[in-house]
Amino acid sequence: MSDVYYLYKSNRPDKKYVMIMKKYKHFHHFGSSSHLDYTLLHDKSSKFYEPDPAKREQVKENYHKRHSKEKGGRHTASSMSKIILWSSKSLRGGIRNYEDKFNVKVVFRNTKLTDKIKKKLLS
Repeated sequence: MSDVYYLYKSNRPDKKYVMIMKKYKHFHHFGSSSHLDYTLLHDKSSKFYEPDPAKREQVKENYHKRHSKEKGGRHTASSMSKIILWSSKSLRGGIRNYEDKFNVKVVFRNTKLTDKIKKKLLS
């Protein structure tokens, strides 16, 4: 059976999301809350929306070039950002890509992580 990870909105103001890896009893915050990502470039309600598809692809390509030398792996915030936030037009698509790459199941909770939730998942 593959591992099950839990994805929440981060409770840190400077991060977008947090991945909780219950089996390993740890978590990873990722995605800068003050910066755009590929999913936001496609979201018409986002302040980062870019109507020109060519410009969206150029921003994505530039991101991947800047981060090409970073160590990858399921436990790195850089991989989570690169795959979940920068590989697909939607967050759900990025989550599916992460699941496929690392053979895991990601349960997305579209709510902010609380200490109560964290304690429950990590106990």
